[in-house]
Amino acid sequence: MRKGHFNLKRRQAAIVLPYPIILILLMLMLFMSKVWGQEREENTDKTLSPYFVVLSENDAASLPLKSTSANVNIAGVIADVKVAQIYKNEGKSPIEAIYVFPASTRAAVYGMTMKIGEREIVAVVQEKQAARQAYEQAKQEGKSASLLEQQRPNVFQMNVANIMPGDEVRVELNYTELLVPEGG
Repeated sequence: MRKGHFNLKRRQAAIVLPYPIILILLMLMLFMSKVWGQEREENTDKTLSPYFVVLSENDAASLPLKSTSANVNIAGVIADVKVAQIYKNEGKSPIEAIYVFPASTRAAVYGMTMKIGEREIVAVVQEKQAARQAYEQAKQEGKSASLLEQQRPNVFQMNVANIMPGDEVRVELNYTELLVPEGG
């Protein structure tokens, strides 16, 4: 073989060889995406613990969970659940946070009360735009306010504005959930 020339047959073999490997990898990725998709679907049928996400530019902002309690009454295939949680703003400035409640697709929230410091906020069902306007106005006025919205069929989100330093945030969430027997 002369310099500058190459064997065309070897080159073709080198190009053809990766195709079966690529095909196998694509089939494996397709299979894994179906498995991951099934896991994600299964996870939407479970109610998870609610939590806060702090929307503050100040990294020192802290809103740790201090306590959680749950009261569950079961009648047949219906569970009536009350979750109570206490958080505290341990930062040095007022913060805005989002309370996230990932519920199962079989859950229905029917009540929410939030107490921030000495102020109690009871959730009231309103038209979406009117509720957002009332929240934004209270937030701009420096008042403690909250806005509960359903982001997806199974995820509720409550925005909470002006949680003052040292304030405790007490959240009570009431919901019912259809129970589905598993394993007999």
